[in-house]
Amino acid sequence: TKAAMQGRDQSRYNLGCLEGQQRNYNRAVRHLLISAKMGNNDSLETIKKMFMNGLATDEQYAQALKGYQEALEEMKSHARDEAKRLRDEGGFRTDC
Repeated sequence: TKAAMQGRDQSRYNLGCLEGQQRNYNRAVRHLLISAKMGNNDSLETIKKMFMNGLATDEQYAQALKGYQEALEEMKSHARDEAKRLRDEGGFRTDC
């Protein structure tokens, strides 16, 4: 719980799963939404499944998707893209 409050997306995901297992679906969705908005794909996929099973609303799924995409955009950078390109072209070894 402390890790989740400190902003760790995986901890929020774990709490969301725990709340879901206890059938506290509203609480589960709240934790998963926070985690998805931090870029956690597992949370996004879980909310999608909950939506498909009637346990989350279309608005909640839309919020999760939008937040997830925004988080991915924030993580992009030219330097990161260039490093990935060089790695993929064989310029860097990743198996030290």
